[in-house]
Amino acid sequence: MATLMLRSLLLSTLVLAAAFAGCLGGEEDEVYDGPITFVVYYESTSGTIVETIQNNQQVSEDGVDLVFDFSYTKSAAGEISTFWYDAGDGSNPVSVNAADTGEISYTYLTHGIFSAGIGAMDDQGNEYSENITIRIDKQINWGESGTTNPRTMNIDVTPDCTCALPEQIKIDSTVTNPENPVAFTGSPVTVTWYLNNSEGEAVIESPPEQIADGQNANWQHNEYAVITGVWTLEIGLNQDQENVDISQTITIAYAADESNSNPFPTDEDAPEEEQKD
Repeated sequence: MATLMLRSLLLSTLVLAAAFAGCLGGEEDEVYDGPITFVVYYESTSGTIVETIQNNQQVSEDGVDLVFDFSYTKSAAGEISTFWYDAGDGSNPVSVNAADTGEISYTYLTHGIFSAGIGAMDDQGNEYSENITIRIDKQINWGESGTTNPRTMNIDVTPDCTCALPEQIKIDSTVTNPENPVAFTGSPVTVTWYLNNSEGEAVIESPPEQIADGQNANWQHNEYAVITGVWTLEIGLNQDQENVDISQTITIAYAADESNSNPFPTDEDAPEEEQKD
């Protein structure tokens, strides 16, 4: 009797396990068996936007250019008609006529971790797509010259996507007390840096540092306790009789969670049909 009950229990356990195994399979176990052979080459899936601000005026802003080469994507059912790229930053997907070009380029102008999509469609309506993760950091080069009252620098760390916040804010700031002409006697300046989060809370205050005439002081800090919103970086001087120059680089950096790149293979590594003559 005990043996029969044990066998019944084991059988029930196996049936239950099989049922759960079917539930856990899902779409991830499915293998694409359509006519499109999807081949896309791209050198990078990450980059850094660089913005330059001098005396409270934007001088330049360079976005991140990514290029995707679909030229070797084919369909066994007909001709490829369309290639497309969805940047994941809220913009409309970019699509091109495959008869005109096999390349799509896109410029990111906002920072974040973006869930992007790449895909192709043939003239029979068959379509294939893949998701890739794009990481875009931002670097701000901020300068101010000849000031006795440094401006507050705003740092907007909010990503332009529904995604994780930046991993850190990197600060590299230098204050210079320019050397005065020989006819004048310069005085030292004491400088202190203050970093405040978006809720107005003081996050860190640097130790005060005295800068003699013709010298400079540098403060470097990596802040990992990042919350969303606009942070502020302030520079305090102990007196307003000396003009100072400020040069600082602020980097809004995300965790390196981007997809691997897929660069065009060398002649030795390329498939035979892709090798150069």
